[in-house]
Amino acid sequence: IILRIVGIAIFAFGFSLLGQEGSAPRPEKVANTKISIADITENSLQPFHLESSRATVLFFVTHDCPISNAYSPELARIHGEFSKKEIKLLLVYVDPDVTPKQIKEHMRDYGLQNYTAIQDSQHTLVSHTGADVTPEAVVVLPDATIAYRGRIDNMYPALGKRRRTITKHELRDALNAILENRPVTTARTKAIGCFIPNL
Repeated sequence: IILRIVGIAIFAFGFSLLGQEGSAPRPEKVANTKISIADITENSLQPFHLESSRATVLFFVTHDCPISNAYSPELARIHGEFSKKEIKLLLVYVDPDVTPKQIKEHMRDYGLQNYTAIQDSQHTLVSHTGADVTPEAVVVLPDATIAYRGRIDNMYPALGKRRRTITKHELRDALNAILENRPVTTARTKAIGCFIPNL
């Protein structure tokens, strides 16, 4: 089991490096804000319908990416803080082979039970937002503009390197700017993690 986990990590890390080179241009707006997709409890939802929210945050994750899992405590903190402030927060699992049962177990094991989770098995949300790494955060405004896309913070400045002290919190900064009606000064950053392969 240990060898399998290590193998997954190395495989994912290697493809993450490849995924940063020569990628297609990523969208600046969501083309279709009326997308409906089922969450893991089979309830239909519209991720970009923001009648009572200021923004949607999509966290693209996988259950077996070590960097993605390392961010679970921060994801739980972000939910606890911003879900009460007119921000819609969703977990988007991008692995087409993971089952809803495995997703629920992963959420329980990593303290993410408060999130609404989506299995984006067809990469519908991946293609509409331009996400290409897990973990990656994408913030979408009511006018379909992608206000922020990239890393959650600078805990991982590069693959295989983890900071003891986090000095930049770009996602939190973006969300606070939106809530305070200020411009998002850093709208794009490079996410470090496991590459999302094309289907």
